[in-house]
Amino acid sequence: MKKFLTVLFVLLLSSFVFANGVSLNSPGTRAISMGGAYVAHVNDYSAPYWNPAGLMNVHGTQASFFLTELFPMATYENEIEGIDAKTKMKPITIPNAAFLWKCMVYKKLHLGLSFIIPAGLAVEWDGDDLKSLSGGESFTWESRITVVNFSLSAAMRFYKRLNVGIAFHGIYGDMTLKKGLPNPLGGGAQFSEESDGWGFGIGAGAQYDLYDNVKLGASIRTRMPVTFKGEAENPLMPIYYEYMGITDGVPTTSDFEREIAWPLWIGCGVAVRPIDKLLLCVEAQWSQWSETQDVLTAEYDDPYWDSFMTSQNEDKMYLKWIDKTQMRFGAEYSLNKKWDLRCGYYLDPAPGPDKTLTTTIPNTDFSVLTGGFGYCMGRLNFDFAMEYLLGQNRYVEESDTYDNMPGKHGLNIFVSSIAVTYKFGCKSCKSCKGCQGK
Repeated sequence: MKKFLTVLFVLLLSSFVFANGVSLNSPGTRAISMGGAYVAHVNDYSAPYWNPAGLMNVHGTQASFFLTELFPMATYENEIEGIDAKTKMKPITIPNAAFLWKCMVYKKLHLGLSFIIPAGLAVEWDGDDLKSLSGGESFTWESRITVVNFSLSAAMRFYKRLNVGIAFHGIYGDMTLKKGLPNPLGGGAQFSEESDGWGFGIGAGAQYDLYDNVKLGASIRTRMPVTFKGEAENPLMPIYYEYMGITDGVPTTSDFEREIAWPLWIGCGVAVRPIDKLLLCVEAQWSQWSETQDVLTAEYDDPYWDSFMTSQNEDKMYLKWIDKTQMRFGAEYSLNKKWDLRCGYYLDPAPGPDKTLTTTIPNTDFSVLTGGFGYCMGRLNFDFAMEYLLGQNRYVEESDTYDNMPGKHGLNIFVSSIAVTYKFGCKSCKSCKGCQGK
């Protein structure tokens, strides 16, 4: 029973993340197109996320809106269990908005208010592929998670070459989980979970103009835990207790809570203009997964639920992740005053070991290619980006210590994004490039 429930649970939660960890890798359309190498040069609405010091590079008051679409493609094969499952190809649209303005009291102070979704994904498995896990019946296997980051940020300039900034983040998360369960008496039943919660964190950063054509940047975000609270429903819970001689008072639902945290993150890099029209960025970004994704624990309010899940060790998910560093590279070439071409590449190593690998939080070594363009129409800017995350297949053997998922794990992701920015009363709009701090 324990092994069986583990397989069910981990299959269901496969959409908790985008790429490695519970976060989008490159929020912001321009950032996506440049491979997320954006800490040293960020100068748009995504500054509160990447480096709040970048607010000083924004000229004039701006309002930005962007949409990002994700196409996750996950697979899992296990010959022993007779599983050859793949997710349905469904796009997930994620909206974002930001408002940046200069402080009217002090000209060297810029403020920003942003609404950015740094984590969000929805994946649905084909229920027919998983009939062997749900009593031969087909059920809904779906999971959705959306995390909204509300940021209030500020930046100031010191000594003409140094920008510093700080951002206060409020995080709201919403999660839905559905899966099929086998009935010991035959057939199956639908399991579901609904939960949401809040969390808070702080970010800070700096940018320094080493030379006229060389800029250094560094940024940090604190660990940001979110406690998800909601209700779980399992129609089979009373049946489990019948085997123990308890036939009355066992509910099919229970309130619960589970904490999922975004790790301490540090990024640093350099942005160079070897010629006026070309921008090159190289960065390293480190995530402290070891202090965040070690063990995820669910606590159930109902004593029957709590006793059963604890006894089966199903209240815990052991991940044992280790700290990892991403290397990112980005480039932008200005064709003229209106058009920019962008591209990027980054390596995203898997933080999780084979001994704890499941489809709950799929992680693998990614090689990522990105590209896009920007078009300026005076006060109106358009940006477009595409990103393809090519994941390396992982072949996992069963662990003697932890409940992992032996078999073949695969994950590829395609991302597209479009952004529209309007600049209010910016005197530089006649030349277009002034608004982007170029």
